[in-house]
Amino acid sequence: MNHKIVEIMNSMETYQLTYPEDACIVVADTEKVVAYLPGKKVDLKVKVGTPIEMFKGTVAYKAFETGKVVQEERGPEQFGMAYISSGVPIRENGKVIGVICAVVSSEQIDTLRTSATELSATVEEMSATTQEVSSASADMAHRLQGLLSESENMINDIKEIHSVLAFVQDVASQSHMLGLNAAIEAARAGEHGRGFSVVANEIRKMAEQSKVSAKNIHDQLQHIQDAVIKINDTIQQVASYTQQHSASMQELHHAFDHIAQTADRLVTATK
Repeated sequence: MNHKIVEIMNSMETYQLTYPEDACIVVADTEKVVAYLPGKKVDLKVKVGTPIEMFKGTVAYKAFETGKVVQEERGPEQFGMAYISSGVPIRENGKVIGVICAVVSSEQIDTLRTSATELSATVEEMSATTQEVSSASADMAHRLQGLLSESENMINDIKEIHSVLAFVQDVASQSHMLGLNAAIEAARAGEHGRGFSVVANEIRKMAEQSKVSAKNIHDQLQHIQDAVIKINDTIQQVASYTQQHSASMQELHHAFDHIAQTADRLVTATK
């Protein structure tokens, strides 16, 4: 047997340890398999002495036939596990005198690739969801700003009504004083001023009722104004929180994009 092939056979265990995952190694000369070293799990059940012709179509035979290094990756369909097989021709004086083939488990890589693909898909869904939530938050913030503007307008309107009520109260007070003065003058007029006295009393009553009504309206408006101010403060807080939430969702969206890109790179790197 060729001494170079013998050297390779003697070094098979060392070669096997250089692979990051479980592997089996096959060595053949130009006629048959001369050595086989199974892995812990990877075991092709190759028998020493099997003619090399029996391996047509395999990586080992392609490397032997072409004189070139050949590598293929397969799924778990044939041996129940994903694997990478490599065939390297053995040369002496430029002539192919045999071939060494290693079949290495790629379960970890396949698992990583599958996980990366699933992660990428999941992150894309999450990214789309965060984008929708972010858009909804931005729209809500915009609507809240509109509502805030409306509530501020309402507060200004209430202040205007307060001004009108103050004027009404002032008119009522003046009418009450005029009615009082008219009643005094009617009393001085005696019998001749009796009819005018009745009118004066009615004016005083109307003035008093107007004053009381204006006071009631003022109090009610004050309650409404206080409630609107509280609502306004709440809207401002919610709008602020919503803007912060929208900004956070944008940051989260960018983070998801980064994760998705990383997952895509993992998928590409493991192919």
